[in-house]
Amino acid sequence: MIVPQVLSSQLLLAHAAAHFDTYSYLNGNHIAYPHGAFPRLIGMGIRDEYVAYHESDFSWTAMNAFIQKHKGNYLLSYINYGLKNRIEQLTVKDNDPLEFPLVHFYVPLYLFIQEGTQPWKAYDKASEELLPSLNTESHPRSAQPQQALASSPVAQFSHDEYISVIQRIKSELAKGNIYEINFCNSYKGSFHQLDYSALYKQLNSISPMPFSALYKHKTHVLLSASPERFLQKKNNRLISQPIKGTAGRLADSSQDERQKSQLENSLKERTENIMIVDLVRNDLSKVCTGGSVVVEELCKVYTFEKVHQMISTITGELEKSEITFSELLQALFPMGSMTGAPKLKAMQLIDELEHEDRGLFSGTVGYIQPNGDFDFNVIIRSLLLNEEKGLYKFHAGSAITMASDAELEYQECDVKTLPIRMLLKKIVG
Repeated sequence: MIVPQVLSSQLLLAHAAAHFDTYSYLNGNHIAYPHGAFPRLIGMGIRDEYVAYHESDFSWTAMNAFIQKHKGNYLLSYINYGLKNRIEQLTVKDNDPLEFPLVHFYVPLYLFIQEGTQPWKAYDKASEELLPSLNTESHPRSAQPQQALASSPVAQFSHDEYISVIQRIKSELAKGNIYEINFCNSYKGSFHQLDYSALYKQLNSISPMPFSALYKHKTHVLLSASPERFLQKKNNRLISQPIKGTAGRLADSSQDERQKSQLENSLKERTENIMIVDLVRNDLSKVCTGGSVVVEELCKVYTFEKVHQMISTITGELEKSEITFSELLQALFPMGSMTGAPKLKAMQLIDELEHEDRGLFSGTVGYIQPNGDFDFNVIIRSLLLNEEKGLYKFHAGSAITMASDAELEYQECDVKTLPIRMLLKKIVG
């Protein structure tokens, strides 16, 4: 067998884009992170899949049957924020302009893995048999379509509208109906002729993150630079690492350290983080052995390329070793960092205040290993695209409490969308 001299993510993604309408790249960027970041996985083509486009198509039983059927294989997956409606019996809004499916799981035809800094390897015999064609194929960058966007992003809420909504939220907070809510703005535009692997490479260069991903499923595309883990399962242990507290990086190193210190010592940010930690502890206690849920790390600030983030780590030991994936989702999804507290009331208010469905934003993407262990992120800091409609969208949100300053929260959304806006600025036609 002729093996490519250099098996790289660029080569693998070029092949995937040339031959398949479904492929994924999960990329932890070799970032040191408590309980590890994503490994590097590239899956291409579909051997088998479970997809539910709408709530009416979805079945917990069918999803679990698919996962059980393919135990012993790697599964790649994304889950739409809209699945909350099947967990909490919430009203269906169903007006996501990008129309991402509710749930997608698939077994890739070919899978390649890079462990640590080791070379990329074919996962199985079928993938090994693909290697000779990788060696002979040519994917010149000149043959790729020219990058161009048809329009710059337009916000769902203008500055003044955003400030007005925050005042409405504060009235709910004052009544005691909620204690914290993650309110989000969205930005959308139209596009044509995009090379997704090149676009992802640019985004990852701007903002390398421990849970980044490129996930193309037919006409739907996710480009993610997420710093946040939703849920990881290692043997009988669950790990969740919510983020609450963000500060932008500064060019001057001394000012940047001051910025980080201010975040570490911010009573407001710590309070917001601790509220969500309590929510996650409560969610984990639904499926974990009594007394096993612990906060390993509280309000620790980690530094990434563009931001400082306040992160907490909560773990617990599963009460049942054979618990199904749907049982875990029904106990823990959606993640508290993207809703607020109490979770149900926060989600109801989000549905009322945000004009459109979040769609895949605030959902999750990740993988399930052959032994049933898994790792899923929180879909934030991400660009979402519908190839057929020629539409793109991205979102940003922040935790709103009584201590929130509406103008500062608006500015925080700018910090969070900076990598996406930098990416779009490069390719606006």
